[in-house]
Amino acid sequence: MIELNNELFCALGDLSADGYFIFDTQQQKFLYLNKSFADIWELETDQIFDDPLILLKQIHPEDLEHAISCYEECLAESKEKKYEVRLLFTGREKYLRMIVFALPHHADRYLIGTVEDTTVARHNKIHIEQINSRKNITLEVLAHDLKEPLGMMKLTASSMEGSIAQTGDKRMMNSLAFIKDLCERNLLLVKSMINREFLKSSNIEIDKERADLVWELRDVVRFYRRSKLGKAKNIRFTSSAEQIYLNLDSMKFLQVINNLISNALKFTGDHGYIGLHAEELENTVLITVTDDGIGIPEELQPGLFDHLPETLRPGLKGEESGGFGMGIIKAIVDLHRGKIWFKSKTGVGTTFYIELPK
Repeated sequence: MIELNNELFCALGDLSADGYFIFDTQQQKFLYLNKSFADIWELETDQIFDDPLILLKQIHPEDLEHAISCYEECLAESKEKKYEVRLLFTGREKYLRMIVFALPHHADRYLIGTVEDTTVARHNKIHIEQINSRKNITLEVLAHDLKEPLGMMKLTASSMEGSIAQTGDKRMMNSLAFIKDLCERNLLLVKSMINREFLKSSNIEIDKERADLVWELRDVVRFYRRSKLGKAKNIRFTSSAEQIYLNLDSMKFLQVINNLISNALKFTGDHGYIGLHAEELENTVLITVTDDGIGIPEELQPGLFDHLPETLRPGLKGEESGGFGMGIIKAIVDLHRGKIWFKSKTGVGTTFYIELPK
C-alpha cells in the first residue's frame, strides 16, 4: 500500500505547480522531487539529488538556524508541520511555505511534503498591513486635529453666550446654539468613528505569521515622527538586535502599539519623551512603551484594562477617551498568548510592558 501511495503522490507532484518531495532521513537523500520543487529553489533537479545540502545555501542567512530547527522538529514529532522560510538571491528574497509530514516505515523515516512560493502573497500582505497601520495612526492623528479646533470653537461659542444674551439678540443666540450643537455632534462623530474602527478590528481572529518585529516597530515610529503630533514630542525607538523574528498578526499587534503611543501622546507634555524598545530574551520578546508624562493616578490603575468608566480621563489638551483602547490592547495581547502590565507614578511617567512568546 505504501508503494501505491508513493506512486499517486509522485504522479500528483508531476502535475503540480507546487514543489513535492520525499526525503529519506536515514540516507540523507531525496527519493523524489518534482520539477516545480527545483524551479522554486532555482536549481536543477540533478543538483539537488546529487547534493541535498545545496538547498541550505539558498536559504536566507537570517533564516538558516530557523530552517535547521524546523528539520529537527520534524524528526522529533510524527505529525504535520507548517513552516515559512526565505530564500535569498541577488537583490531579492523569495518566501516559501512548507507542509511536512514525518512518515516512519519499518526502520526508515521519511519526510514527505509540499513547498509553495508565497512571495507575491507575502508582499501583498505586508503592503496591506502597512496601509492598515498607517490608517490607524492617521485616524488617531486626524481625530486629534479635528477634536482640538472643534473643542475650541465650542468653548469660544460658550464664552460669547453671556455677552450676546445681554443684547437680547435672539438670532445671534440661536446661531451660537447651532455652532455649539454642531461642534458637539461632530466631536461625538469623531469619537464614535475611532471606537468603532478599533472595536471592529479587535473582534477579528488573529492570523499569525513570522514577522520582523524591529522593522514593523521602526516603521510605526517613523510615521509618528513625521506627523504633527510627533513633531511636538521626542519619540525614540531602540532594540537589542537589528532583526527580531516571531509569530505575529502584525496588523493586530501594531494596533496595540499605535494605541499605547497615542495614549502616551495624550498624557505627555510638549517636548516630552516617548520611548519604544524591543528586547529579545531567551524564549520571549519584551516590548516597552515609556513616557515621562503625568502618569496614571494610583486609584485608576486597578481597573485600567477593564473598561471601567472611572478610569477614563481626558488628555492634557482635553482629548477624550472612548474607553475601549486598553481593553482592546489586553485582548489582542492575550490572543498572542502574551502578557501585558505597566508601572506608573504620578508626575514621573508610565511604562507599559508586553511580553510575547517566540
